[in-house]
Amino acid sequence: MIEQTRRAAETGVDVQRSAMETWFGSFESVKSAQKSGVTLSKTAIDAYLESMKSVFPEESVAELEAAVDEQFEAADEIHEDAWQSFLQGLDEAEATYDEVTEMQLELLADSFDAFEQIQSEAEETTEEAVASAEELAESA
Repeated sequence: MIEQTRRAAETGVDVQRSAMETWFGSFESVKSAQKSGVTLSKTAIDAYLESMKSVFPEESVAELEAAVDEQFEAADEIHEDAWQSFLQGLDEAEATYDEVTEMQLELLADSFDAFEQIQSEAEETTEEAVASAEELAESA
């Protein structure tokens, strides 16, 4: 029973660890999806500006295109810097979580080892008491 409880507790910690690893790992795909959304927006704006060239003088549209390109470049830099900082913080949080999880597993192992030791000592004491009682009963 003790061993089954130990395995169940360790399995519970492993499940938590796997869930957290999945959660930590999911942010790269969020970053990629967000970047794709920005790229899609830029493509739509570029197409709109291209269509404006047939209506407005090309110089005025070219100035607008340059401004839009400049803004998207700035947004890309900010996006990359922000994600880099976020992911670095996330890596640090993940390392801390791993340390805490290892300490939790060690604490579980130590607790179960101590419980098993106490159980073993209680068993020995009981067996000695029974043996003494049997000897006493035989001598009486």
